Parts: sequence; structure tokens; C-alpha cells
Amino acid sequence: MNTTKVLQQAWRTVWHYRALWIFGIALALTTTSWSAATLYNRDDGRWEGWEHTGITVTRMPGETFFEALQRTMRTEIEMTRREINTVNRELDRFFAEVLHVNVRSNVLAWAAVLLGVILALYLVGKVARYVGETALIRMVDQTEHTGKRCSVWQGLRLGWSRSAWRLFLIDLLIGILPVLLGILLSGLILAPLPLWVNGSEAVIFVFALSTGGIFLLALVAVIVAVVVLSVVNHFARRACALEGLGVVASIRRGGAVVRQHLKDVGLVWLITLGVQWGWRLALVPVVLLLLGAGVLLGGLPALLAGGLASLAWAGDTPVFVAVAVGVFIFLLVLVGPLVFLDGLREVFLSSTWTLTYRELRPAEAAEQVSEQLPKLDVTGLEAAQAA
Repeated sequence: MNTTKVLQQAWRTVWHYRALWIFGIALALTTTSWSAATLYNRDDGRWEGWEHTGITVTRMPGETFFEALQRTMRTEIEMTRREINTVNRELDRFFAEVLHVNVRSNVLAWAAVLLGVILALYLVGKVARYVGETALIRMVDQTEHTGKRCSVWQGLRLGWSRSAWRLFLIDLLIGILPVLLGILLSGLILAPLPLWVNGSEAVIFVFALSTGGIFLLALVAVIVAVVVLSVVNHFARRACALEGLGVVASIRRGGAVVRQHLKDVGLVWLITLGVQWGWRLALVPVVLLLLGAGVLLGGLPALLAGGLASLAWAGDTPVFVAVAVGVFIFLLVLVGPLVFLDGLREVFLSSTWTLTYRELRPAEAAEQVSEQLPKLDVTGLEAAQAA
């Protein structure tokens, strides 16, 4: 396989096939990118000092455990009810004194509505992710076949298919396999533990040392399995989207491609991994620049909005208006360009894997896809050339 040609074609696809940008942005919004993981998964000590509390069941003299549990649960429910009533009163006071609005607060109702909204957004995000991914795969493949580019609406029609649901099932099945492997290896490692507990100190030391070594080897095995399965997943998705295979058949086809072209697949994986890490480093100055621009562009309109609000309202209302305007503009300036850039990255990575699959898929698969393409009537072309 000509890896350089694949990368060059993927790069040209990013810049010249702008309809793909919409679906790349959809993927950037609904998947966890490396840059987002860097920003959100930091351990900066903010949780230090937090105590993990729970429910403690204390038995009184002459009380059974079940009776103590019932008493403890009644006490906890009553304390929770009092806390909810306190929060409701504080919210009522906040709305009345600060916002000058008479509202009867109900924290439980608001929590239920918020949970419903989050669940709805989660489902919409899942649909958008797999429809967008299917559209990216099929649009790139169809352009390579016909030389024509699809519009956004045509791409949406390509993505809205049964294959999108199958892509979700492929991710689910492949995601479960490393978990099952980890549980199996942990069980095998710790299974002899009861036989060594009552042994001598030397036996226990040898068991602990050997168990630690085997655990490290098992951890390496799980990491390797995760990497291999992630690569198989890329090809399984494309086998499903392009050839209409089922979930298990797609995973088998992806495994066959990886097994038959291990060197080429490994090289592409290393390149895409380097792109992802390079993307993280490249985004650092971009994020700093956007932070400064967000503060500058959001601060001035916030002051203006607060000043205009002070002409109509008194108290803290102008402050809330200024903060709302400033935060909205700040987030728009910061998040908008980052999502767009992440969308371009998703288009490049998806195109790279799609083009790689087109180069490496088995011959019978290529013939199957070619049979699905419309046949051209060459007799008319020959008559035109004779004329």
C-alpha cells in the first residue's frame, strides 16, 4: 500500500470536500477528543480534602440489624427532606429578593427535568455521532468511486441507514471484549490466593512477587488488546458501512484485514496516533490565543450590556446581565474555533482509515462493492467516438 498517497488524498479531502466538515463537527461535538481529554481530565488537586461520606448503620442495645437499618433509613430520608425544603426556601428567597420574581421552587421537579434533558441530549448525540460517522465513510468512498462529491443532504441520506445502528453495536461489542479479558485475567491471577493465605512468610512473599509480575504482564496484554481491537474497529466500521455486512461479519472482516496487512495497518496506526498527539501540542497556543481573545471580545460587550441594564434595573440585575453576555461571548469565541478544528481532524482521520480500507480490503469485497455500482452503457460512447 502507498501510505503517502493515502495521506495526501485524505489531506486533499479535508480541504476540498467541505460538505464533510458538517459531519466532522458532529463527531467532534459527540466524541471525546484528545484536546478535550486534556482540558477536562486534569488532576490538579481540587478534590483534595473532600471526604467521602456514606450511611453508617449503628445497632442500639437490644436492636436487630434489620431494625437498625430501618431506623437509619428513616433518619436519612427525613434529613434529606429537610435539606430539600431548605434549598427550596433559599431559592424562593433568591428569586424574590434578587430577581424580583415570585416562584415556588421544587428542586426534585427541576432535577427530573434536567435529567430528562440530559438523557435526550445524550440520545441525540449518539444518533448524530453514528449517522455522521456513517456519512463520512460512505461519502469518501463514493467520491473515490464516481469522482463526484455529495451535498450535505445527500450525505445525511447516506448516513441515515441501518449501518449507523450496526456501528453502535460494533462499538458496544468491541468495547466489552477488553473488559471481559481484564476480568478473566484478574480471576486467573487471584484464583490461587486462598491456597497461599495460610502459608509461611516466604511462601506469601513469593506469591505476592509472582502475582505482581503476572499482573504487569496481564496489564500489558490488555493494553495491546485494546490497541488491536481499536484498529480492528476502524476496519469493521468500514466493512459494515461500505459492504452492508452484519455486526459479527464486519468484525471478522476487520480482523482479517489487520491480520493480512499487519505492517501497513501498524504504520497507519502510528501515523494517526502521531497526528492525535501532535494535535494536542498544536492546540496549546491556539487555546491560549482564544482565551485572550475571548476575554477581550467578551469583556467589552459585557460592560456595555451591564451599563445599559443599569438604566432599567437596580440592584444585582445589571451584574447578572453583564456576566451572562460576557460568558456567552467568551464561550462562543473559545469553543467555536476549537470544535471546527476538531471537526477537520475527525474528517482527516476518518478519510485516512476509509482510504486505507479501500486499499487493503480483500479482493472479493472489492468485487462485491463494484457489483453494487451502476453499470455504464459503453455502446453509446463507442458510437460517439466512431462518429
